[in-house]
Amino acid sequence: MEISKIVSEKNRSKKHLNLQKAYNLSSPEDNINFYRGWAEDYDADFALGMDYILPYQVASQFIKLKGSGPVLDIGAGTGLLGIEIQKLSKFEIHATDISEEMLLVAEKKGIYSKIIVGDLTKGLPIKDNSYNGIVSSGTFTHGHVGPEVLFEIKRILSKGGVAVLSVNSKHWHSLGFDATLQTLEASGSKTNVTEVNIYGQKCEADSKNDTAYLLILSD
Repeated sequence: MEISKIVSEKNRSKKHLNLQKAYNLSSPEDNINFYRGWAEDYDADFALGMDYILPYQVASQFIKLKGSGPVLDIGAGTGLLGIEIQKLSKFEIHATDISEEMLLVAEKKGIYSKIIVGDLTKGLPIKDNSYNGIVSSGTFTHGHVGPEVLFEIKRILSKGGVAVLSVNSKHWHSLGFDATLQTLEASGSKTNVTEVNIYGQKCEADSKNDTAYLLILSD
């Protein structure tokens, strides 16, 4: 086998291994520790290497719905979604994530005017009705956060605002997103769901056909 092919196989294995580790996280502490070690290599190793198009999918849907700022990027990581929002608008964008190391990488890109290190499952240090737009890409999946935090998102979303949140479709039913949406709708929230691809055509991993639901939430 040629050296270039050997290197390619090793890189593909590394990307797959990190993705599986991310999917297997089970607590906020696991997330903090895991992403501390992956922060510097995340963009090249995962986003580019896997042809990760989900941030674009979320951003384009948000703009299509005529979302406005200020915008909060939840689970912002290294700023991939913020970059896509910035390409399509001139909105003020803030970022929050449980991983300080990931946010330090994002901060260097000059996308966000405010950085908030916080654990969504414990509540964010943000006043009610603070944001006209809330977006999230890749945060709602097994081992990260579940549907219980949708009520916290609703709290900080302004009246008339819109949230576009990606949810890994494999965990939609098992983690109870469908049931939580019914509760939100019963309390007066408007919701909608559309399915999109997570990865582009260049992705060669086993997960290349994975999809996400874009959960749209508004009052």
